Amino acid sequence: MIKPENRNCFEFFCECTKDFGLYDVAESFGNLISRKKFVRDVESIAGYLNSKNIKRGDVVTIFLPNTVQSFAAFYAINAIGAIANIVHPLTPPDVLEEILKNTHSKAIFVLDILMEKYVSMLRRRNRLVIVCSPSDYVSSVKRPAFKIYEKIKVKSKTPSAETANYSTICHLNLRAPKLTGNGSDIAVYLHGGGTTGKSKTIKLTSSNLNELAYKLSFFDSPHAPGAECSLVVLPLFHAFGLGVVMHFSMCAGFTCIPMTNFNADKAIKFMKKYNITYIVGVPAMFKKMHDSSNFDGEHLSKLRLLWAGGDFVSETFIKSFNSYLEKWRAKGRLYRGYGLTEVSSVCTANIYGSYKPDSIGKPLDGMTVEIWDDDRNKLPINTIGEIVISGSTVMDGYYDSDDSGVYVDEEGKRWVCSGDLGYMDDDGFVFFTGRKKRMIIISGYNVYPNDIENEVLKLDYINEACAVQGYVGSKPIIKLFVSLNQPTDNPEEISRCIKEYCDSKLERFSRPSRVTILDALPRTRMAKIDFMKLSDTPPAPEPSKKEVREANKAKKEIEKAAFKASKEADRLEKEERKAEEKAVVEEKKATEKAEKEVVRVEKKERKAEEKAVAEEKKATEKAEKEAARLEKKERKAEEKAAKNQKSTEEEKNG
Repeated sequence: MIKPENRNCFEFFCECTKDFGLYDVAESFGNLISRKKFVRDVESIAGYLNSKNIKRGDVVTIFLPNTVQSFAAFYAINAIGAIANIVHPLTPPDVLEEILKNTHSKAIFVLDILMEKYVSMLRRRNRLVIVCSPSDYVSSVKRPAFKIYEKIKVKSKTPSAETANYSTICHLNLRAPKLTGNGSDIAVYLHGGGTTGKSKTIKLTSSNLNELAYKLSFFDSPHAPGAECSLVVLPLFHAFGLGVVMHFSMCAGFTCIPMTNFNADKAIKFMKKYNITYIVGVPAMFKKMHDSSNFDGEHLSKLRLLWAGGDFVSETFIKSFNSYLEKWRAKGRLYRGYGLTEVSSVCTANIYGSYKPDSIGKPLDGMTVEIWDDDRNKLPINTIGEIVISGSTVMDGYYDSDDSGVYVDEEGKRWVCSGDLGYMDDDGFVFFTGRKKRMIIISGYNVYPNDIENEVLKLDYINEACAVQGYVGSKPIIKLFVSLNQPTDNPEEISRCIKEYCDSKLERFSRPSRVTILDALPRTRMAKIDFMKLSDTPPAPEPSKKEVREANKAKKEIEKAAFKASKEADRLEKEERKAEEKAVVEEKKATEKAEKEVVRVEKKERKAEEKAVAEEKKATEKAEKEAARLEKKERKAEEKAAKNQKSTEEEKNG
């Protein structure tokens, strides 16, 4: 891979792949999209945006799931120097409207089949809306069926006064002036939790993302363009999905196989169908694949590059997952990586030949990772402190915030304080011990949930574990939630065994007071364990009598409102169920209609063929008759001529 220098992301992708020849960059519903078509579409979209007076530094929102359109939209926006504001495609309308307003977004890419509940908001915002459809990148054979489905599913085709169709834009072949050498421009806004725990919008430059792709290329090995595939399971609104999965894969010549939403069996089906060698995901995704009955098989032999990050993953699970890869003699192994959006995602990773159990690996090439105390002093080896990162992938800063999120030291070096706790060993491997904000304090003693979870996960019947802050009255305690590998008829006995195990293995203040077994631990939208949902709210101070009376009054009002809300929820659920049933019926009707249409067209074509054959036969017979008539006429003429000649000779002789 070439060095990033000061290119924008689209320029970097084009330069990296310009000598790769003809190959496919992505797949959509079984249809492969060539680099030539993809680049042409990106340039057409960029030209259209430019024609709508969207210029360098303007903001355009991408409100799409993982699709080829989302890839093209990102590169098109980047090509004209605008900023891609990438938002979770299931964000509620009021939240999306607030984001559009705060970022001053001039246009938005949406998917038609997910658009209905956003139409009124989009009309209110009155901005350019570019409507994408699943049929944009399907084969000509499948397109009629897709069009019928979209016609049924999409109620409103004009969500704004200025609405454009994605496929139409791609055929306009408009072009924008070529922009180069602007790698320091902001390329993307990503919306995350921030290292402080509060919601932040992170600004990443083109250089940030290009530098990340370049650093990852050192882990890759040579392969023919388009010969290997990357499974794009992480969404683009996630820095790992945008930078590590999509942008790196595109620049390295992989064929991207996007998944709009993760499903383990569907992912395995893709692995069997395509030559997928590269997968990056959160631990829950790998666990679901691992637990699927379809996981084991020859398709695993193709895997070459695999990383899990974004949440805790136990060494026990990694060993179990890798045992299948070893069985099928795969070149790759599942490794643990670590990063955050503020440094464009991954900054440390384990790799083949440089791996240490339980670690999050060593820093990527050119990245510096240190462990600091609260006064920003570097801590000694094997001492727990805050993980801090410096390097070329450090963000530009937070959007519209007094806190840039970047600390600049006396030497001008830019650092991001992660909010995560960990330590570095003598060999330079970094170990994650937990979130700084998640740390539990029991009787003044710092307890790290990760230590508890790691110990409990050594029990072979434990699937997942999460230790959180709890309270009994005003007294802080540790609560442990677990899920099991197999269901149990005696959860109380299992809980008791786990508690006894913890009492024997953990220090006094790290021992859970309560152990609760759940069928599954709750998840955030990014499939991480939602420890906040399991944590207790800190107890409030003892209330006064007046406050008690007011609280009781409020409680009754809440109960009344809750009852009302419950009834409303039941009503809405009933309506939703009816709507779903109606949709199923309509979809079935549409499918039947499509099938009938196919049969009708085939019948029509068959009749046309039969008619053509009959007409051809008739024409042949007519031609044969005409030939026979002419031949007969010619013969009579010859006979007459011979007779006349004979008469003439007789007269001459006589």
